[in-house]
Amino acid sequence: MELHESFDDIENQLDNFIIRKNQQKDKKIDSDKSGPKIHNNIPLTISHILRVTQDPEREKVFITCDAHDNADPIYFRTCFVYGFVVGFGTHNECFNKYIIDDGTGSLDACIAKKPANREVISSLYHEASSLVSYEAYKPVAERLIRLSKIAMGYIDPSPIKRGNNLFLRGRPNIFRGKVGLDAFAFFIDSGKSRRMEIGFAKHLTHWHKNYKTQSTKNK
Repeated sequence: MELHESFDDIENQLDNFIIRKNQQKDKKIDSDKSGPKIHNNIPLTISHILRVTQDPEREKVFITCDAHDNADPIYFRTCFVYGFVVGFGTHNECFNKYIIDDGTGSLDACIAKKPANREVISSLYHEASSLVSYEAYKPVAERLIRLSKIAMGYIDPSPIKRGNNLFLRGRPNIFRGKVGLDAFAFFIDSGKSRRMEIGFAKHLTHWHKNYKTQSTKNK
């Protein structure tokens, strides 16, 4: 890593590394499997998730379809969902539960609290705060404080309120015949411009249009 790189450059590289690492892990999992392609991180509506069934031959693989077209069923492990909080379920020590709706349906979404991660990030935050008064460490300490605040916003679901718009990454959870969503990651969309909501809707439409096109060509 060259010395002239800024902190922003390093942060971008870190973000890209995490994304690449997850993608490589997903590819490794699916590399020795035969049968229908298994997708990861696909955009879905809640109505898609409510129609989910478990793949009997693959662990943690789910099958859904679009009720309005004749495209092949979609096999996937993880997905993205955008919705708003209409209510609360029963929280416990491990996760918070919210009722989310996107206009196509509603379901329970469980968001893990990740207490171990919170403890580590809190420790880093307090350590950086203790160094910010020293001129030699101030630039690094300020950046660590900013990063720790951002990181905490991604792992602590307690600020989520009724009416918040949420961008969620997770996978379905089928328990006693009821479908819910286990979210690994979340983002509270507090922007007033609706850019994220519109962007997700475009991505959703584009992805499923391409999938339907490819399914038609393969028949």
